[in-house]
Amino acid sequence: MPGILIIGASHSGVAAAAALRSAKYEGDITLVTEETVLPYHRPPLSKDALSKDGYSPTLLRPESFYTNNRIDLRQGSKIVSVNTAENYALSADGVRFPYERLILACGAEPRRLPPQIDPDGVAHYLRTQDDLTTMKAPLAKAKSVAIIGGGLIGMEIAAVALAQGLQVTVIEAGQRLMERTVSKSIAGYVLDRHLNKGLEVRFGAMVTSVMHDDSRNIDIVTLGDGGEIVADIVVVAIGATPHETLAREAGLNVENGILVSECGLTSNPAIFAIGDCSAWYDPDLDRYIRNEAVNPGQDQAKIVASKIVGLEMPPRRLPRYWSHQAAIQIQMSGDVNGADMEAVLNAPASGAFSVLGFNSDCLVAVQTINAPQQFGKLHDMIGMKREEIATVLDVEFPPPHHH
Repeated sequence: MPGILIIGASHSGVAAAAALRSAKYEGDITLVTEETVLPYHRPPLSKDALSKDGYSPTLLRPESFYTNNRIDLRQGSKIVSVNTAENYALSADGVRFPYERLILACGAEPRRLPPQIDPDGVAHYLRTQDDLTTMKAPLAKAKSVAIIGGGLIGMEIAAVALAQGLQVTVIEAGQRLMERTVSKSIAGYVLDRHLNKGLEVRFGAMVTSVMHDDSRNIDIVTLGDGGEIVADIVVVAIGATPHETLAREAGLNVENGILVSECGLTSNPAIFAIGDCSAWYDPDLDRYIRNEAVNPGQDQAKIVASKIVGLEMPPRRLPRYWSHQAAIQIQMSGDVNGADMEAVLNAPASGAFSVLGFNSDCLVAVQTINAPQQFGKLHDMIGMKREEIATVLDVEFPPPHHH
């Protein structure tokens, strides 16, 4: 009897298999992954792993977990199509994986530079263990690095490179760092800290070409204003694109991610989607949200497992994110860019402070720098009114400044 097929041994894919067994699902579970290594933690790849010699990935679960829980882990198997009429997925080598329910946990891939900008594939990308292996040797020999993209991943890589004494230039199309994810106060603080370590940043810069100069054995990044940045290695971190091709070709609704209901169900009643490849309907905001982080993916896995076995849905939790950049730890929850005003607790000069985002006096987002305990407290207060929070924390908020 075909049971549950999970495509993608990502954080969310492995979490779904674990959650199904915890919820006493007794049928077969097959977990299919393209990678040939055991499923591992991805976040360290852009942090410690880059600088550690002989780094081996931290496994999500020991190998025994899969055998003990009767989870059939199929490694090195690329799924090329899903037949929704006959309920099976087909791998590149012609193996059919039948399913009663299918969970798509196929993740995302780095957004790439168009081939006309990087015709020879000079630039490096970082998403998988293989990417890390490819990048480590040139990075170890490099004295300078150009990073295209000043988002969270780009800045994590920049922090590692600065700590190793490299000359680092970040090229950002926008007007500030981490524009999509962090508040202006935090972006400004992080920029100052990195500038003090020797970082160079070009804002409002468009990349027109990336080439390797064989005669000098260097890479050259040409900008829209004709300027050039010369480096030993070029790394691109300009966001991620959800793996949605399988879903689209299977006739599922897709729009910047596989569209799913608030319990993870796609437009096909036998198929769910979780993690970076999925866009979940948020009833409060009345729109689809794609959360690219470990923590929401694990929550989604539990919701889908509950739905499949017919248990009550676990309570919805606000997604939490984090970023480590050398000695800077950023923690985030809620959409700070959707807030109409913000307040800062503790002075940024202290090196530990919090930014609170309010919408009509209601707390909707929290971001902290090096303040994990305060983050925990404030995260639980999201949804509360400004006055209530001031009373509970015994603080006086500075007058709000509107965006």
